[in-house]
Amino acid sequence: MTFAWLRAPIVVLCLLLAACAQPVNECDLVRITHLPLSVNHRLLTVPVGINGQAVSMLVDTGAERTMITEETAERLKVTRDPRFMTRSGGVGGVTQSADARVESFVLGGVGFPIDRVSVNRLGPGVPFEGILGADILLAFDLDIDVPGGALSLYRIRRCAVADPPWPERAVPIAGVTARRDRMMVPIEVNGVEGIALLDTGAQTSTLGASFARRLGLTDQVLASSQALTIRGVGPGTLQARIQRFRTVRLGPVVGTNVLLPLLPMDIGFGDALIGQDFLHGRRMWVSFPTRRLFISQHGHEMLLRP
Repeated sequence: MTFAWLRAPIVVLCLLLAACAQPVNECDLVRITHLPLSVNHRLLTVPVGINGQAVSMLVDTGAERTMITEETAERLKVTRDPRFMTRSGGVGGVTQSADARVESFVLGGVGFPIDRVSVNRLGPGVPFEGILGADILLAFDLDIDVPGGALSLYRIRRCAVADPPWPERAVPIAGVTARRDRMMVPIEVNGVEGIALLDTGAQTSTLGASFARRLGLTDQVLASSQALTIRGVGPGTLQARIQRFRTVRLGPVVGTNVLLPLLPMDIGFGDALIGQDFLHGRRMWVSFPTRRLFISQHGHEMLLRP
């Protein structure tokens, strides 16, 4: 099952607070907060404090806004604000709902100046209660340490050399770009080049329809392929088709004999999604404002499996 969302515009925060309040060298490494990171059903989740209560949230760089589910909003007894409506569209359809006011929002013991989040319904059986989106995540340098079970948020370092503070070797991914508030990375499938959205909230890396046509996959070929049901925000589902590819390359990481689902529609931003199957067993440094992406040298082979 893959979760994917298209959401409202990003709100870039001038965070935090202590780091923003006093002058520091732009190259200084300043950690803002540190959270335990869990992997549930190939999805990354962290504990977030909202109004003094714990909420398990998906770490999702592909989601433009931080949100909680309707069920979580009821559990927290938050007040809805009809002046602020969020319209969300994805594979599950289009939904619209009033935002929720929050009195406190805490990550790793650090309070953040957030007074409202969006609310939406997710598919059945999701292992989290909300989404920690790009409006918060991409305002920082991120250390996503899947093997170590930790997520750290750092103040952005805007200097020529800003390698990750890891003991292991970090391999840079060249050609990182941005489209609005999304981090895009170059991808190559069977020798055909494309551009992919880095989406930590997707269980499985996925290709869009236009990219499939560039790979020579006709409707007749796809019609005979195995089907896969994909869910997202809203009640609807989508039928993807699974194809096997000789090679899939993302920077220095190459997968061979790889199975990938193909959507009957375009991704919306780029040709593909790079999801949790790529992150499996890896540590990743993401700096959206400076367009830097590093991955640990050690990790599992690229496991792109539906």
